[in-house]
Amino acid sequence: MFRNQIVKDFWHEKRPVLLFILFIGWLNSICTFIIPLSLGAFFDIYYQTSTNRTRLLKLFGLELETLWQFFVFFFLIVGLKALLGFIEKNRIGLEAEKFTNSLSLKLFATQIGWQSETFNQKPYGNYILRYSGDLNSVRNLLVKGLHGGVKDLLFLFSGFGVLFLLNVELSAIILISVLLYWPVMSWLDRYQKPFITRKRDRKSLLLAFVTSSFSRHAELKALREEDEVIRQFNKRKKKLFNASRSYQKAESIRQVLAPAIGHLITGVLLVYIASSPNIRISGGELLVYLLVLAAIIPSLRRLFKVPGVVQRGMLSIRKIEVLLNKESSPGIRKAEGGWTVPAKPAPAAMADQVFPGKPSHP
Repeated sequence: MFRNQIVKDFWHEKRPVLLFILFIGWLNSICTFIIPLSLGAFFDIYYQTSTNRTRLLKLFGLELETLWQFFVFFFLIVGLKALLGFIEKNRIGLEAEKFTNSLSLKLFATQIGWQSETFNQKPYGNYILRYSGDLNSVRNLLVKGLHGGVKDLLFLFSGFGVLFLLNVELSAIILISVLLYWPVMSWLDRYQKPFITRKRDRKSLLLAFVTSSFSRHAELKALREEDEVIRQFNKRKKKLFNASRSYQKAESIRQVLAPAIGHLITGVLLVYIASSPNIRISGGELLVYLLVLAAIIPSLRRLFKVPGVVQRGMLSIRKIEVLLNKESSPGIRKAEGGWTVPAKPAPAAMADQVFPGKPSHP
């Protein structure tokens, strides 16, 4: 992903901001991690018991002895999580919008600057998808792929660190299970890639046909070619449907396998515990361990979905790159501050121009 020049330029230009947002996102994930763990303190305080439910909080120097302390701590964490979540989502969403807006401006200006021969090589409907679906995929690449993937990876490192701190033997089993599961998802990504490309190409051709037909609407009515155009549309629509059906099968497998990782890991862990009578872990310690595991599983599920998001985003960026690399007259100029819209001519300069149909002054 970082080998692509567009992504590389974005990363170098926005690196301080992106690292700040990443740090905020990681803190937000840690709050998600702490909230369920703090519930153990409530049970210990309310029922006046002494168990291992609060062991993990004590490892971080947090000891809650009264209900008042628990409620203050709990609602502070909930409030902090809400604030961090707002900052993270707002900032990364804004940066993604800035990037896609800049990219669409650059693309539009480049295409406007093409020579007519270059532009007419394809029906202009072929280019519409670049401004809609492809830009949305690029946005997802930045928000869910680049930012979300790295944030979840950092959180998983933190979570596995805590798991190994609690029990090395069980954590090793979980880590091995994840490493064995990963090649399956990687193979599925490679298997799905041709279906994504075929579906997008079919969709682009269909949009090109629709825009071309609409632009010839009066001509079609005059020549009475409506039925033929409808048949041609249906033919292209069937090809898109077949491509979408193949893609949907692969996507359905992905949608099933990614969430299944949590249940699979939990099942493997319980089988190992049941079949190992000599394992040293009490009921309270196991409960704390499962609470930590439950907190990191959602990040693990999202991480398994990241390669698919990155794959779709990179396909879109490469399609846009092909268009940007074609020769054109400069519709916009790349200055030091980035791509800028050409300035509007001054009124005095416009007054000196002679427009068709407008007599010139002597």
